[in-house]
Amino acid sequence: MRRVKLGLLITGLVGLALAHLVVARDAPAPHSVNLPTLEAAGDGINRQAVDMSVAACDDFYQHACGGFLATAKPTDAHPVVSLADDQFNADLERSLRQIFARPTSGNHELARLRTFYESCRNGDSSDAVTVRRWLAKIDAAHSPREIQSLMRELSVIGVNPFINYGGQPDRKNWKRYRGEIHNGNLWAEPTTVNRSFVLAGLSAEDARRDTKAVVDINKALQAHRGDRYNAATGENVRSLAQLEQIAPAIEWRSYFALVGAPTKSRVNVTSPAYLEDVQQQLIQRSPVELRAYLRWVFLFSLRGELPAPYNQEFGAVSPNVRVALDDVQRRCREATIRAMGVEFSRQYAHHILGWKSRDVARRIAESIKHQIVETIANDQWLSRSARQATADKLRHTDLKIGFPDRWPAVGSYPISTVRFFDNVLSARRFEQRREWGRALQVRDRKDWEMKIQPWVGEGMAAARLVLPNGFPEALSNSLIMTAAFLSPPRFDVNAPPELNYATFGATFAHEFVHVAEAHMFGPDGNDTELWRPSDLKAADEQGQCVIRQADAYQPLPGVKMSGQYQFGENVADYGGLRLAYGALAVKLRTSLNHRDATGTTPAQRFFYRFAQRQCTAQTERSLRQTVAADRHAPPSFRVNGPLSNLPAFAQAFNCKPGAHMVRPKTGVCRVW
Repeated sequence: MRRVKLGLLITGLVGLALAHLVVARDAPAPHSVNLPTLEAAGDGINRQAVDMSVAACDDFYQHACGGFLATAKPTDAHPVVSLADDQFNADLERSLRQIFARPTSGNHELARLRTFYESCRNGDSSDAVTVRRWLAKIDAAHSPREIQSLMRELSVIGVNPFINYGGQPDRKNWKRYRGEIHNGNLWAEPTTVNRSFVLAGLSAEDARRDTKAVVDINKALQAHRGDRYNAATGENVRSLAQLEQIAPAIEWRSYFALVGAPTKSRVNVTSPAYLEDVQQQLIQRSPVELRAYLRWVFLFSLRGELPAPYNQEFGAVSPNVRVALDDVQRRCREATIRAMGVEFSRQYAHHILGWKSRDVARRIAESIKHQIVETIANDQWLSRSARQATADKLRHTDLKIGFPDRWPAVGSYPISTVRFFDNVLSARRFEQRREWGRALQVRDRKDWEMKIQPWVGEGMAAARLVLPNGFPEALSNSLIMTAAFLSPPRFDVNAPPELNYATFGATFAHEFVHVAEAHMFGPDGNDTELWRPSDLKAADEQGQCVIRQADAYQPLPGVKMSGQYQFGENVADYGGLRLAYGALAVKLRTSLNHRDATGTTPAQRFFYRFAQRQCTAQTERSLRQTVAADRHAPPSFRVNGPLSNLPAFAQAFNCKPGAHMVRPKTGVCRVW
């Protein structure tokens, strides 16, 4: 039953695995709703979102969010409406305008950033010309040598068909990066592929033929999709000569020269079996079929930046690969994040967020870190040695809060005011060279250069800080909370502590539970098993209560959740709430339940704020898909589940035994 998602821990995104997000994975970006935040009482509670007809002790999610749910109108076109995300996106757009309103004199970075963003908004006919030129290059590749040459040329702009090379932490020498080869793009939904080919100028007949080739190739390579993140099978160090034996159809010496890998170097291959399958595709497929696959990888890899009509099919696909098309501001903002994320993040951090916000958030994070380290001593279901080893690991967890002191380098490539797509390719060339150059370099686990996969696209953590996100990174034993998470409505430097502990603090604590659960990694992120087999068994037994509670919950009549499928995220939700509240209780002590001039107590304000960050309206279809595919529970359970297992909630609202939000002592779940 117990499974820690190694891939998510390594790459960071506990969401597309975002622990704080409640947006369904199949839904478009939340639709904007004009709901003013009414906090007239000064207590941080959005009173317009509250439904006073529902008692807090009966259904706190409906009580805290019912007013919002009654007025928010999700549709098939916009099946998810999130109160917190709507507020954040509006705030982020205002922040962007503030940044661009600053004088660029003496701020070369800001001038480049604004030029890139405006080139996206302006558009230009040259963008389509550049795309056609690349598609013509693909169509002109006929021989195996021409195919190989084209694959290398595409790799330079970050389009990596079949294989992808980059620098990853060396699992045998944690002070260095090593070269690593893993699989390329493996997403190909037939309808999307076909329509994309038609939009790219193929006839209906040719599009059908080429779609079949892409789908067949993709299917042949799918078996090894997860090998990159499998610690048991992902260690396969190979020499150049050995690579030439595994997949001789790939011109490895030319590829090594391109990426800057010395011919005598040894690289890790996360899946030799995948390379063997690539070899078969390269020798068995015709040039027409291989060109179809290269064309698809080109279009898919650049879907967020392609001009019309090439991009039109990518606005309605599944959310983990969807791009914004109908909102020009959002589309250009996300394109700027992908291409110039470091510059954007730095301007946002310094001129919008500021050092004070980072310092306050860091103190909250440290208090929660101290809370979990202290409470582990009482987790008697773990052996003494496991408790000591886990506590030691958590003490050494590097907290990357807000933004770094030392930023990664940025490029000085030219940027045009009108040629947006050329600007994109220049930025991608720079970033690809950075990724290749990381191999064999010295590694500092405290830097912010690990790769993550947020919903706007893969990139360095330091280049994705304007996205509200929190996630662990197992190979450095780090926990990152991005700069955007330190902004309203999730964080307010001037707010009372209970409000920030309820939003930022609970999310941080949720992610810190994931760090504790990663028992197969030591204090420095190295491969070290901290638990005994008996501890693993005890953890399974301890978690059965959480599974049973989720199994018993029905978000819709007859629709049941899978407690086992959602186990890890539910455990983190339960533990995150308890730890954040516990740290707040230590800070406020006797004033925690003292009613003040607002008519509420700090404890009550904490719980309202915690619940209202999850206020989300969904269509029934979207909710069903959330239950079926999302490892996070639906918003109502993410609120009521943890709260009903916390006796302090019942105390704060004077809930009587037998109330729906009060579980008997024997039914209270606690893992962390």
